[in-house]
Amino acid sequence: MKTKANKLKLLVLLSAFLVASCSSSKKLKYFQDMPQVKTGTEFNMTKFEEVKIQSDDVLNIRINTVDLEASEAINNGNNVTPGIARNISTSGTNQMITGYMVAHDGTVDIPVLGNIKVAGLTMTEAIAKVRERAEEFFKGATVSMRFANFRMSVLGEVKNPGMFVIPNQRTSVLDAVAFAGDLTMFGKRNNVMLIRRDEQGKAVAVKMDLTSKEIFESPYFYLKQNDVVYVEPAKSKLLNADTASTRYLSVLISLISLGIAIWR
Repeated sequence: MKTKANKLKLLVLLSAFLVASCSSSKKLKYFQDMPQVKTGTEFNMTKFEEVKIQSDDVLNIRINTVDLEASEAINNGNNVTPGIARNISTSGTNQMITGYMVAHDGTVDIPVLGNIKVAGLTMTEAIAKVRERAEEFFKGATVSMRFANFRMSVLGEVKNPGMFVIPNQRTSVLDAVAFAGDLTMFGKRNNVMLIRRDEQGKAVAVKMDLTSKEIFESPYFYLKQNDVVYVEPAKSKLLNADTASTRYLSVLISLISLGIAIWR
């Protein structure tokens, strides 16, 4: 009889531990409300809108023309600016930022072409405007342009916090999490803050829930220049990310112990 009672105790305690563990691990999952089906799940996603060029942005501009000397003069005008961000392709190293800096009046000064106002334009619009100016000097000129300092910062409970230069402006908050090595087990996945400065210079803070598929519909899903992503830590980092589960486990074990004592 005593052996059966001991086995029962062990079984009950293991069951309680598994219940609490499952409750805790659920907090670590992303997109918890996404249906699990083998055929695929359709869901809405916010439309990507190109970011607009701002003063102090650095643009890498390359123009190819039939005049090789002129092309070289323009393309060599991409000045080297001291790197201030970590290169995401080789973690831990500094990179040099090259390009034309947008002046405070919103213009870039390109050799041969002169001053061209690009602030307030999307990259597509800016390329068209520079190409139009280039056509005044060179027939059949081609233009390529990209951000050289599209950067963001990721802070808080992530594995590799820091500032990152992004090669593509189509970057989401999930990309930011990936660049930083994912959240730690102590990061609150349902409370990720995005801090952004709008065109009027006003700071805006938005909280996002990475445990819900609604994140894909957020107008803040795609990042803009100089966005800051902050992951709030859990209240306790001693045992696990879910302090509620820890309290629940303690209460549950106490009740089970009391029940076993009475049952004896």
